[in-house]
Amino acid sequence: MRYLRYTNYESGNSGLSNAVMSIEVGVGLAFLTNRFLVLEGNVSPPANVVSYGGRVETDRPSRVTDLIDLPVPWGEPGDVDLAGLEARELTDENLGQLVLYFPSTLDITSDDARNFARGRTTWVHPAGALADVPVLEMTEQPAAPGGEPQRGERKRNNLSFYGYTFYLDDEHRRSLYRVYERMRPKPELAALAQRVAADLGRFNAVHLRRGDFKLTYGVTTLDRQPWEAIEAMDALFARDDTLVVLTDDRDDPFFEEIRAAYPRHVFIDHHILDDYGADFAALPARDSIALAYLSQLIAAESQAFIGTMTSTFTALIQRYRGNRGHDEHFRFLWNELPQPDDPVERGRHPISECVPLERGRMVEEFDGPYSWNRVNQRLAPAWMREWPESLLSEQVLATGALPGRSARSAGVGAPATPLRKPELQRSTSVAHPASAATSSGGERSRLVVPFAGVEVAIHVRSQELTEHLAACFGVDRTRKARHAVAELAVTGFRPLILERDGQQVAEAADNPAMVETVQREIARVLCTARPRHSWLAGAAFVRSGRALVVAGHPGAEAEGWASAMGASGWDLLGDGWIPILHPSRQVLPFGRTTWPQGSGTGSGRASGRASGPPKPEPAPLATLVVAHHRLTARDEIRCLSPSVAVAELIASSLDFSQARKKAVERLCKLVAEVPVLHASFSDGARGAALIEKAEKLIEAREEKTA
Repeated sequence: MRYLRYTNYESGNSGLSNAVMSIEVGVGLAFLTNRFLVLEGNVSPPANVVSYGGRVETDRPSRVTDLIDLPVPWGEPGDVDLAGLEARELTDENLGQLVLYFPSTLDITSDDARNFARGRTTWVHPAGALADVPVLEMTEQPAAPGGEPQRGERKRNNLSFYGYTFYLDDEHRRSLYRVYERMRPKPELAALAQRVAADLGRFNAVHLRRGDFKLTYGVTTLDRQPWEAIEAMDALFARDDTLVVLTDDRDDPFFEEIRAAYPRHVFIDHHILDDYGADFAALPARDSIALAYLSQLIAAESQAFIGTMTSTFTALIQRYRGNRGHDEHFRFLWNELPQPDDPVERGRHPISECVPLERGRMVEEFDGPYSWNRVNQRLAPAWMREWPESLLSEQVLATGALPGRSARSAGVGAPATPLRKPELQRSTSVAHPASAATSSGGERSRLVVPFAGVEVAIHVRSQELTEHLAACFGVDRTRKARHAVAELAVTGFRPLILERDGQQVAEAADNPAMVETVQREIARVLCTARPRHSWLAGAAFVRSGRALVVAGHPGAEAEGWASAMGASGWDLLGDGWIPILHPSRQVLPFGRTTWPQGSGTGSGRASGRASGPPKPEPAPLATLVVAHHRLTARDEIRCLSPSVAVAELIASSLDFSQARKKAVERLCKLVAEVPVLHASFSDGARGAALIEKAEKLIEAREEKTA
């Protein structure tokens, strides 16, 4: 197991949005380096703690990880023992002053690289000894040696937007941005945000930051007038539409004129507490930090939005809006930056137009391929505002190419997620909601997924999604439910919403992402309904009555993977989430048991045709393989010790997230009885060849022992 020891910005002693931004970079770096994230400073952001007159919980303020799911294996310093392991710092520079680039073969002297860097001269890649050091560190220690910073010294800091930090080829960007797509709010928070936004109907939103800005250097808060805010909003909003106001100082007299100008207004945090108090109190996280994050999620659903320049709280709302497909132009009420020689004091400096705005939108003053090349160069692009390059658009998720820039190559998915099959490639076209409703045919299809005597029902309106799900689970579309333990339903358009028994549990950007989401939710249901199983993300194969489970992700080249395994005589036992029954170690068929047509060898074994082989029977587990697809890795396979094997398998374990102790106990018993291999490879076919070679050695050893 290799680790990334990463310190949250200011060890977590900052605002909520800064903490989210910092952790996002740690998640990205852990994914790109294939490391277990050890997150330091995972504490409650003190800058967002408000009492609301005792109406919110104050005993245990939320941490970022209480609000957002992290899509990589992670823990805190107390969860792992790093003592005695060699550790190396990745860099001595502040995060906002460097570029992290992947792969190492990128030309960082090119014009494109120079444009991306925008003056940054430090390029960082964990090459050489850093690539294999057991503990790679990106902490916030002082740049100068000697412990704590001396007077006048500054600590390094880990704060930057990920879109501005990572310089990637299209393949790596596609992989990384798919990981960020899975860094989502906790389902209960997302469901309440969706409900509040839906109840508001058509609304616009403004983030007007004032409270702490009255004491902040380099802003104009104390000299701004209400008519300026009204004028900026009038350029975008209709006064008869509902206006959602986000602010840290609702009682400031500044808002009196705004209330009068926009009579249909709500201050969203108080609106939640007043009208949804019981729902908020029922959330696992119900403090002022959770309330602030919930407010951001609601604002992201607005028809139009305008925010406060230099506020990362505004920046994340803008990004969330763009991720949801809203026409986001990153608008601001006014310029906050002073002229270079202007005197500044707390809360004020002479108002300037050094960053020109047109209807709130920054005027592009220069040329360049990246958005931070084209606006006023006084902006600190690492944190002063978010950039379109960070948006999880359909184009970047499908190809890795940034909008407006040509694609160089295709990317792959993230580790520890179900396999993505060829027919589920993302479409770069965007359907209009009306056309989507028409194509659905209006009526919902009901699919039934059986497993071990119970069933899960799925209600789907889209014919295309119905076909994908039916193929994914290998189910008969005419089957009727008799013992359904849960009812799932896919609703919405963009994003698609997954509901379980009438409550929202997740959302997804498109059909392929929803297929993965449904796979995981069904596995979660069955994990509870049939608790004698371990569930691992990956694929299972059977040959001569022996099962082989590949945990992790063999890469996007499913066709080469399927062909290579099929050519060696392996049949598909299941893919997506693999159930292993204890204590018999039986691997049960689940999900797809034939590869899509055209992915196999032509023998019918992997063709997916109706005339293909019958559904396979359960088989005893003979070998476990932990698969790590690395875009630039050397191909290798090796045996893992039991302790390392358990640590590696945890990353692919579904039941670990639900019952840690029991999951670890089962994995310990499993690795004590079954050989566990670690395969690192650069494409699916090579990985399959490595595994086939190792499996033959294991079979030969077992025959010799017998």
